[in-house]
Amino acid sequence: MNEDDRIQFSEEDISETLNRFKRSLVSGRKKYFDVSEFEDIVEQLLEEGDINTSEIAVRQGIQIHPNAVPLHLKYAQVLLNKGKFNDAIKHLNLVERVEPTNPDVHLIKGSTWLVLGRETDALKAFRDAIKHAGAEIDDILYYIGLSFIQSGDFKKAIHYFEKVLKVNPEDEMALYELGFLYDQLGDYAKSIEYYNRLIDIDPYNYFSWFNIGITHNKAGNHDEAIKAYEFALAANEEFYQALFNIANAFANAEKYDEAIKKYNEYLKKVPDNDYAFCYIGECYLSAENYIEAKKYYQKAIDLNEDNDTAWFGIGLIMWEEGKYAESIADINKAIEIDEANSEYWHTLAKVYSDFSDKKNAVKALKKAVKLEFDDSEIWLTWADIYLNFEETDNAVQILKTAIKKNDDAILKYRLVGLLLENKRDEEAFEMLDLAMKQDFIQVNHLFDFYPKAAKNRQLKKRIDKFRKINNPAC
Repeated sequence: MNEDDRIQFSEEDISETLNRFKRSLVSGRKKYFDVSEFEDIVEQLLEEGDINTSEIAVRQGIQIHPNAVPLHLKYAQVLLNKGKFNDAIKHLNLVERVEPTNPDVHLIKGSTWLVLGRETDALKAFRDAIKHAGAEIDDILYYIGLSFIQSGDFKKAIHYFEKVLKVNPEDEMALYELGFLYDQLGDYAKSIEYYNRLIDIDPYNYFSWFNIGITHNKAGNHDEAIKAYEFALAANEEFYQALFNIANAFANAEKYDEAIKKYNEYLKKVPDNDYAFCYIGECYLSAENYIEAKKYYQKAIDLNEDNDTAWFGIGLIMWEEGKYAESIADINKAIEIDEANSEYWHTLAKVYSDFSDKKNAVKALKKAVKLEFDDSEIWLTWADIYLNFEETDNAVQILKTAIKKNDDAILKYRLVGLLLENKRDEEAFEMLDLAMKQDFIQVNHLFDFYPKAAKNRQLKKRIDKFRKINNPAC
């Protein structure tokens, strides 16, 4: 029997044990299971999300095996899953009195303290887990890292995963987590470094090649991303997602012909993928071939009428062609499918504005801002729309509101330009000082917003003075 057969047998065995337990519940007759069987039953029920039945199972297990520490630890996990964190701590304290050197007790306790926001207590529990880890030190450190991922502290998680590698430099799970975490933190070089270490261990690990491709793509290294995806595909010819991502990388590199070719290759393997048709449409749209773009968006909709991206794409084409009523209808269809997409509302506002419908443009912007108030572009569009309708005071007011909700210097510079344009110099200079203190580098945006600023001597003098005081070397 090979290893895969043993794994399959084990899974079937666990499934049969769980079924026997469920039948006992239906009949009302309790059956005997040993400790390891109860552990498997509880674990399987937790994975299925059946927390209440898992609690019944672990309680029965403890009644039959009252001194079985593994079952008491499972009970603590059940309490955690039910959100009874303080009860879990109390139970773990009882278990700790019986087995104070059991690292799992301290490990689960530390995870619980993290959930409760008591990091100092968590760190103490984790230190105790490490102290008693023995030969399992790498596993303990790994699970501490996972606990910090769950709490959202990626930097501390990285700290513990790197400790794992000091114990076992070829721990594949730790290497994977480090590759993933550095990717999430935007340190793409580090991410690729750890994924490459996985490749060194297993050169045919297609999933690692795939992850390297994703990270390169995020970093803007599209050629390297394509190479990595091609390695993934070479390692597993049926891993068609790699082919799909090769097409995406070509599209991101603005090589639309190559992208379309690869998407079509993918569609030969997976003919019913509406998003592949949709992305071909996006390529044609970016290349300003609106006839072909609309054709492929329509193919996506024919496969899946709930493809909001395709409806939005057609809406963009109608907008480009000046067919505002049709554009509004199509974008609204996209919104019906995904009303939480701020980009849809933002674009809809622009179309309404071009359609001379200020009222509905503002209503759409209110929706967009509610969804994503920290998107400065939405606020800038709102101000521009008021200006298009010659409502300068409203434009000024909306920018002031934006600055209260979104502390982005670019909004301040936009307001400075608008105030200067309307001869409100004193107010403009006060806002300019605030903007320069916050982010002087973006001051050039002021000249984009208000080109006449280049001829305003008082303004240039103020900017030069600020530059000299804060950057004496300049």
